[in-house]
Amino acid sequence: MSNARRPEGVIRLLLVDDDPDDYALTKEVVAEMPRGPYELVWVSDYESAKEAISKGDYHVFLIDYRIGAKTGLDLVKETQVHALHGPVILLTGQSEDEIDTAAMSAGASDYLEKNRLNAVVLERAIRFARRQWETEQELERKVAERTKKLEAANEALLDADRRKDDFLATLAHELRNPLAPIRNALEILRLAQGNPNAVEQSRQMMDRQVRHMVRLIDDLLDVSRLARGKLRLTFVEADLNEVMQDAIEAVLPIIQKAGLTLEAPRHPEKLPIVADRVRLVQMLTNILGNAAKYTETGGKVTMSAALNEDHYVITIRDTGVGIPPELLPKIFDLFTQIDRTLNRSQGGLGIGLALVKRLVDMHGGFVTAHSEGTGTGAEFQLRLPLKPPETSHER
Repeated sequence: MSNARRPEGVIRLLLVDDDPDDYALTKEVVAEMPRGPYELVWVSDYESAKEAISKGDYHVFLIDYRIGAKTGLDLVKETQVHALHGPVILLTGQSEDEIDTAAMSAGASDYLEKNRLNAVVLERAIRFARRQWETEQELERKVAERTKKLEAANEALLDADRRKDDFLATLAHELRNPLAPIRNALEILRLAQGNPNAVEQSRQMMDRQVRHMVRLIDDLLDVSRLARGKLRLTFVEADLNEVMQDAIEAVLPIIQKAGLTLEAPRHPEKLPIVADRVRLVQMLTNILGNAAKYTETGGKVTMSAALNEDHYVITIRDTGVGIPPELLPKIFDLFTQIDRTLNRSQGGLGIGLALVKRLVDMHGGFVTAHSEGTGTGAEFQLRLPLKPPETSHER
């Protein structure tokens, strides 16, 4: 009988028994079971049983302990892993503790003696076996789901660990880099007695390198404060035009050194905003600096602001190397960096954009990144409310 023609609710039983008399007895017992409906299918040899089981078309398997030269336990073991889609009840003509134990070890749900078989006993065994089977299947499903989640978490931990190692290596590199020019400048100062130009150049070099180290350390401290919930914002009334100008002045030396053009037309009207002015300048400076780092000489960086109902949209575009599609979803994660071979070895710890994301969140806004891929440039948009939500003061 096919699945398409079978009445719903019918419990299909497969009887594997090489004795026609036992089949007749079992058929009578099944017919007397009141809870039904049941459908009993009989196969009398080992190979036919394997074929019937492989179809996966039965709810319960009633298997005789002796099947020709083999046993029902052999059949259960051979078909258990891939083919058995329901519980097994082992039938035997004798009561032996060893058979009972072996049946349970092989995965059978129950063990019944044929000479004590009746409708009540068999039906109770079938109900119990099915309930137990369904419980085990649900448990296995949950275990599989849990295992999958644990594997995903483990992979995430391994990825975080790899990124941490990369970050520590980068940090050591970035902190060590300024030391060589500072050491050279000190040696020049020692030798440049009576040469004011050489002294001034050395002083400027040391000043640039020290400022770079201070920026790195400030970023690290900000990350630490954010992680511990210790970073507090001070909201004041400000003009977004002036905030953007402060960011431009801060990043202009980097832009000029990289040989880039910066376009940032001033909005004709005042753009009032309530924000932490220092942090807002930091956000814009980080994005502009990131654009400069990943844009080749002769490229262009643009920044503009527009009022959109109850929030500002600040857009920063560059004509740089772009962002690979696989990296785009992670661009605001800590320690994420584009391949260093693409950025003229400008350095950085990979935490600037992560700080931007967290600071924007604390202002009640959000930031997005867009790029068509490598070589197409990138666009960042900050959406900031005119006034931050009340909860921002508590962050």
